[in-house]
Amino acid sequence: MTAVPQRTIGVAGLGSIGRRHARVFASIEGVSVVAYDPVPSPPDDGVAVQQVPSLEALLDRGLTGLVVASPDRFHAEATVAACEAGVPVLVEKPLAASSAEAGRIVRAASDAGVPLLVGYVLRSYRCMRRAHGLIASGAIGEPVSFQAMLGAYETLVVARNRFGTAEEGRLYFDYSHEWDYLRWLLGPVEGGFALAREAGDLPLSQPPNVVDAVLSLRSGVTGTVHLDYVQARGRRSFTVVGDRGSVSVDVGTGTVMVVRGAAPPSVEDHGQARDAAFRDQAEHFLRVADGREAPRADAHDGLAAVCVAEALRESASTCAWQLVREPVATET
Repeated sequence: MTAVPQRTIGVAGLGSIGRRHARVFASIEGVSVVAYDPVPSPPDDGVAVQQVPSLEALLDRGLTGLVVASPDRFHAEATVAACEAGVPVLVEKPLAASSAEAGRIVRAASDAGVPLLVGYVLRSYRCMRRAHGLIASGAIGEPVSFQAMLGAYETLVVARNRFGTAEEGRLYFDYSHEWDYLRWLLGPVEGGFALAREAGDLPLSQPPNVVDAVLSLRSGVTGTVHLDYVQARGRRSFTVVGDRGSVSVDVGTGTVMVVRGAAPPSVEDHGQARDAAFRDQAEHFLRVADGREAPRADAHDGLAAVCVAEALRESASTCAWQLVREPVATET
């Protein structure tokens, strides 16, 4: 019998998403988890992992890889330290709290030659991979437009550390998933216009809790994106319209609807549990750490999403169209 290699994954940050990572990695045969939490969270009987008192102590544990799942403001410090220590990194989205910090991470990973995966877990969803394949194969012809919808009041409900600091504009960065998957499916975002406000009368709110954006992509495709911290029943869906048909995805249910020309729609079920997607991402990260696969979403992808988030936040504050400029990775 072939022995299962023993690997240790570090988790920096034990908020809601860090605990999910810890649970998922610990469920993989041959993987142990050790953690450091820069913002100590209340105990959780559902996740019992060994903890160390500092990031340095965590990096000294001979890690196979490090998951950075701390609040955004800690991402750059932990990720750069891991890169300098030669430890592969899975950084939760967004890559960093600003494009300047994200650029610093890109340079650190490049200089150290360390593989870095950004936690855009939607790329691990079966329904998203199916949509990507359909669009790339030309099944709907040339893409011409898109519409995306995200409702996520649940994010505020399950958060452990979110309300400890006063930060505006978190919605643009929390759901940089949208900027990443649109780039993955249709190409880089070149510019956009956004309107944002705080609306409704809900027990929990972070301004703005409603964002509506119009985006222009390098390919010429244009479309709209709605984000909110209002809808209690979480919702994530999108439609890409092509000149020969369309593909619509309900990420929550995993349903993919394909329309080709005037033919009746074809509905496919690609549903899966959320933990299944995180496990797929975790197993992919282990292969990335071993040098067997390239990251599905690398540091440059993470930087691009942060740049879109910043540009849209600036657009909403100035009521002006903003270009998306990705910093050059070699800048100092």
